[in-house]
Amino acid sequence: MREFMSTTFEAGEDLDTDGHQYQAIALDDGKVANNGAEALGILLTKPKAGEGGTAAYAGEIKFRAGGAVTKDAPLTVTTSGYFTEADSGDFILGRAASAVSSGGIGRGFFDFAKPAYAFRSEFAW
Repeated sequence: MREFMSTTFEAGEDLDTDGHQYQAIALDDGKVANNGAEALGILLTKPKAGEGGTAAYAGEIKFRAGGAVTKDAPLTVTTSGYFTEADSGDFILGRAASAVSSGGIGRGFFDFAKPAYAFRSEFAW
Protein backbone atom coordinates (compact mmCIF):
# COMPACT_ATOMS: atom_id res chain seq x y z
CA MET A 1 0.00 0.00 0.00
CA ARG A 2 1.39 3.41 -0.98
CA GLU A 3 0.91 6.11 1.62
CA PHE A 4 2.00 9.71 1.25
CA MET A 5 1.26 13.23 2.42
CA SER A 6 0.21 15.80 -0.16
CA THR A 7 -0.66 19.47 -0.50
CA THR A 8 -2.22 21.73 -3.09
CA PHE A 9 -0.56 24.55 -5.05
CA GLU A 10 -1.37 26.92 -7.92
CA ALA A 11 0.27 25.85 -11.17
CA GLY A 12 2.57 28.55 -12.57
CA GLU A 13 2.66 26.93 -16.01
CA ASP A 14 0.75 24.29 -17.95
CA LEU A 15 1.49 20.94 -16.28
CA ASP A 16 -1.33 19.02 -17.93
CA THR A 17 0.73 16.63 -20.07
CA ASP A 18 1.75 13.10 -19.09
CA GLY A 19 5.41 14.17 -19.28
CA HIS A 20 5.08 16.45 -16.25
CA GLN A 21 3.30 13.99 -13.98
CA TYR A 22 5.70 12.63 -11.31
CA GLN A 23 8.23 15.44 -11.85
CA ALA A 24 9.34 17.76 -9.02
CA ILE A 25 7.39 21.01 -8.61
CA ALA A 26 8.86 24.26 -7.24
CA LEU A 27 7.43 25.79 -4.08
CA ASP A 28 8.05 29.42 -5.10
CA ASP A 29 6.29 29.54 -8.48
CA GLY A 30 4.36 26.28 -9.09
CA LYS A 31 6.50 25.41 -12.11
CA VAL A 32 8.75 22.42 -12.78
CA ALA A 33 11.56 22.53 -10.17
CA ASN A 34 15.13 23.32 -11.24
CA ASN A 35 16.83 21.77 -8.20
CA GLY A 36 16.23 20.00 -4.91
CA ALA A 37 16.43 23.17 -2.82
CA GLU A 38 13.29 24.71 -4.38
CA ALA A 39 11.25 21.52 -4.76
CA LEU A 40 7.86 21.39 -2.98
CA GLY A 41 7.05 17.81 -3.91
CA ILE A 42 6.12 15.51 -6.78
CA LEU A 43 3.29 16.40 -9.16
CA LEU A 44 0.38 13.95 -8.91
CA THR A 45 -2.25 15.77 -11.00
CA LYS A 46 -2.26 17.53 -14.37
CA PRO A 47 -3.23 21.19 -13.82
CA LYS A 48 -3.11 23.98 -16.39
CA ALA A 49 -1.55 27.34 -15.50
CA GLY A 50 -3.59 29.06 -12.77
CA GLU A 51 -5.37 25.88 -11.71
CA GLY A 52 -4.89 24.02 -8.46
CA GLY A 53 -2.63 21.00 -8.50
CA THR A 54 -1.65 18.33 -5.98
CA ALA A 55 1.92 17.48 -5.01
CA ALA A 56 3.05 14.69 -2.69
CA TYR A 57 5.84 15.73 -0.30
CA ALA A 58 6.39 12.80 2.06
CA GLY A 59 6.01 9.04 1.94
CA GLU A 60 6.12 6.42 -0.79
CA ILE A 61 5.71 8.28 -4.09
CA LYS A 62 6.16 7.58 -7.81
CA PHE A 63 8.82 9.66 -9.60
CA ARG A 64 10.03 10.25 -13.16
CA ALA A 65 13.71 9.33 -13.64
CA GLY A 66 16.04 11.57 -15.64
CA GLY A 67 18.74 8.90 -15.76
CA ALA A 68 19.21 5.29 -14.75
CA VAL A 69 18.57 4.91 -11.00
CA THR A 70 19.64 1.92 -8.92
CA LYS A 71 17.66 0.50 -6.02
CA ASP A 72 18.36 2.30 -2.71
CA ALA A 73 20.11 5.23 -4.45
CA PRO A 74 19.72 8.70 -2.91
CA LEU A 75 17.63 10.94 -5.18
CA THR A 76 17.85 14.60 -6.15
CA VAL A 77 16.17 16.86 -8.74
CA THR A 78 17.76 17.93 -12.05
CA THR A 79 17.17 21.26 -13.82
CA SER A 80 14.26 19.71 -15.71
CA GLY A 81 12.34 18.42 -12.69
CA TYR A 82 13.44 14.82 -13.22
CA PHE A 83 15.00 12.71 -10.49
CA THR A 84 18.55 11.36 -10.67
CA GLU A 85 21.00 9.77 -8.27
CA ALA A 86 22.39 12.38 -5.86
CA ASP A 87 26.07 13.30 -5.62
CA SER A 88 28.21 15.79 -3.73
CA GLY A 89 26.55 19.22 -3.59
CA ASP A 90 23.02 17.90 -4.16
CA PHE A 91 19.96 18.08 -1.94
CA ILE A 92 18.86 14.52 -1.19
CA LEU A 93 15.07 14.29 -1.21
CA GLY A 94 14.55 10.55 -1.07
CA ARG A 95 15.70 7.04 -1.86
CA ALA A 96 14.76 4.76 -4.73
CA ALA A 97 12.68 1.75 -3.69
CA SER A 98 13.46 -0.01 -6.96
CA ALA A 99 15.71 0.37 -9.99
CA VAL A 100 14.36 2.37 -12.94
CA SER A 101 15.70 3.26 -16.39
CA SER A 102 16.05 6.80 -17.73
CA GLY A 103 12.64 8.28 -18.56
CA GLY A 104 10.84 5.57 -16.59
CA ILE A 105 8.53 5.86 -13.62
CA GLY A 106 10.07 4.67 -10.36
CA ARG A 107 8.97 4.39 -6.77
CA GLY A 108 10.76 5.94 -3.83
CA PHE A 109 10.58 7.12 -0.24
CA PHE A 110 10.68 10.92 0.05
CA ASP A 111 10.72 13.76 2.58
CA PHE A 112 10.74 17.16 0.87
CA ALA A 113 10.27 18.99 4.19
CA LYS A 114 13.73 17.96 5.46
CA PRO A 115 16.12 17.47 2.53
CA ALA A 116 19.67 16.38 3.35
CA TYR A 117 22.61 18.18 1.75
CA ALA A 118 25.47 16.01 0.48
CA PHE A 119 28.67 17.91 1.33
CA ARG A 120 30.84 15.10 -0.02
CA SER A 121 30.03 12.17 -2.28
CA GLU A 122 30.19 9.69 0.61
CA PHE A 123 27.25 11.52 2.23
CA ALA A 124 25.17 10.59 -0.81
CA TRP A 125 25.15 7.02 0.54
